[in-house]
Amino acid sequence: MLYVGIDVAKNKHDLAVIDTAGTIFIRHLQIKNNREGFTKLQMTLANLQETTGEEIQVALEDTGHYCFNLLHFLRTQGYPTFSYNPFLIKEFAKNQSLRKTKTDKKDAMTIARKLREDLDKQIFDTQSNMIELKYATRHVARIKDDCTRKKINYTRILDILFPELAVFLGASAAKHQVYVYELLREYPSTKKMGNAHLTKLTNLISKYSRGRLGKEQAVELRRLAQTSIGQESPALEFELIQTIEAIQYFTKMRSKAEEEVTRLMSEIDSPIITIPGIGTGLGSVILAEIRDIKNFRSPNQLLAYAGAEPSISTSGMNQLESGKMVKRGSSHLRWALYEGARLMSIWSPSMRVYFGKKLDEGKHYNVALSHVVRKLVRILFQLLRSNEDYDEQKMVVN
Repeated sequence: MLYVGIDVAKNKHDLAVIDTAGTIFIRHLQIKNNREGFTKLQMTLANLQETTGEEIQVALEDTGHYCFNLLHFLRTQGYPTFSYNPFLIKEFAKNQSLRKTKTDKKDAMTIARKLREDLDKQIFDTQSNMIELKYATRHVARIKDDCTRKKINYTRILDILFPELAVFLGASAAKHQVYVYELLREYPSTKKMGNAHLTKLTNLISKYSRGRLGKEQAVELRRLAQTSIGQESPALEFELIQTIEAIQYFTKMRSKAEEEVTRLMSEIDSPIITIPGIGTGLGSVILAEIRDIKNFRSPNQLLAYAGAEPSISTSGMNQLESGKMVKRGSSHLRWALYEGARLMSIWSPSMRVYFGKKLDEGKHYNVALSHVVRKLVRILFQLLRSNEDYDEQKMVVN
C-alpha cells in the first residue's frame, strides 16, 4: 500500500508518498491548485500504481474550503481519500519530533505517516451529503451575520435621526416590523414625517400593519416627529433607506437558504430532529459539523470536538476543574449544542426535570446548562449511532 500525504494551501499543494514499510517514494512534490496541477497529480499517482503495483490511499488536512475541490477530484478518480483535523496532525507531529520546525514539505510527510499508522482510517472519511449540508448551513450562518450587522447599523442610525421612535415602539424587535420599515422608507427624516399628511400617514401604517394600527398611532408618530431632538442629515437618511433595503434583502436570502437546508435534511432523514427542541435548523448545524458519528468512539470525544468540555488542571494531588469551557473545536457545533440543550430543557419533560435538579443543587445557570449539554451529547451519540428516533420514556434523570 502507498500512502499519500497532501498539505493543502490556497494556490498550491505539497505532497509526499511512502509505503507500508515507511520507504519514501516521493519526498516532496508541489502541484498548483488548478487543472494543470490536478492533471499532474493524477499522472503521478497513476505512474506510481503502474510501477509498484500497489494500491493508493490519500490523506489531507481538513483546511476548510481549500481542500474541498481536491477532495472531490481524488474521489472521482477512485482514490480512497481521508481528511484529518489539523489538530490531530499537529499532535502527531509533536510525537514524531521535538524540533520546532514546520514547513509544507514536512507537513505532507507527516500526514502520509499519520495515514500509514492509522488502523481504522474509515473514521476520517467524509460523506458528500454532509459536505453539501455544511456548505448550506455555513451559508445560512453568514447571511444571519450580515443581517445582524445591518440591523445594528439600522439601530444606530435611528438613534441619531429619530431617538424617540424606540420608546414609542417599545420592544426592541418592534422596530423591525414591516410597517416601521415602510414608514421610514417613505419618511426617512423627522421633518418629512412631521409634515406628512395625516390621512396618507394613517393609510400607510394601516396597510402595512394589516389593519392592527391606524390613526391613533399616526397622530402620535407625527407629534413625536415634530418635537424630536433628532438631527437632520441627508446622508444618514440615504443610508437608512439602503440599510432597510439590505435587511429586507438578507431576510429573503435567509428564507431561501433555509429552504435549501430543509431539502438536504429531508434527503438525509436523520433521527436528530425527533429530539424535543431540535428542529431542522439546529439539527442541520449539528449534523454538518459532526459529519459522521463514526468519527467518534465515545460521547466524550464528541464533547471535546465541540470544545464544550470543562478545562481541568492537575498538579500532584491537586485537580482543579475551572468550569470554563476549553472552547477548542467547532464554535458552530458548540453554539448549536448549547442552544439545543436550552431548548430541550424547555420542551423535554425529563430534561426539564434534570435541568431543574442541577439548579436546585445550587449550580449557576450556565453550569447547569453545561450538564444538559453533556446529556444531550450522549443522546445524540446514541441516536446517530443506532439511527433510532428519540424516546422520552428511555430518558433517565440522575
